[in-house]
Amino acid sequence: MMRKTVLSAVIVALLVVLHPAAHADDGDPGLPAASIADIRNVILSQLDAFKADDGPAAFSFAAPDIKDIFKTPEMFLYMVRKSYPSVYRPRSFAFRPLARIDGKIVQPLALVGPSGSEETALYVMEQQSDGVWKIGACIMARKPGEDT
Repeated sequence: MMRKTVLSAVIVALLVVLHPAAHADDGDPGLPAASIADIRNVILSQLDAFKADDGPAAFSFAAPDIKDIFKTPEMFLYMVRKSYPSVYRPRSFAFRPLARIDGKIVQPLALVGPSGSEETALYVMEQQSDGVWKIGACIMARKPGEDT
């Protein structure tokens, strides 16, 4: 079931990058400004933790399903270092408008990675039962035709 959810999130996120109007619920997330600020602060805090190589802090912002997959902060940090270099060590980044897509809150983050490549990190956010926002997925995307 969890793999199906992750696959669904990947497909939804790719649709956002490739066709911004596809499956968007008018693009309006319908969230109060305070919630949008909370979401962005979670992402900023995780980026700060990556910059400091602080695995436990970075792992603390992951949703429960992500924690179940990677088990330890060390495994999580290793995966991010190897698979998400633009998130792990961005040269620069900028938030793009948050959207609700197929009922999921997606926060795009435009990044320039360590090699100078431009990418978009699509953060699928999950609000926990206590109201705290966690990162449920991060999908890297580029525009069609760009080199990898």
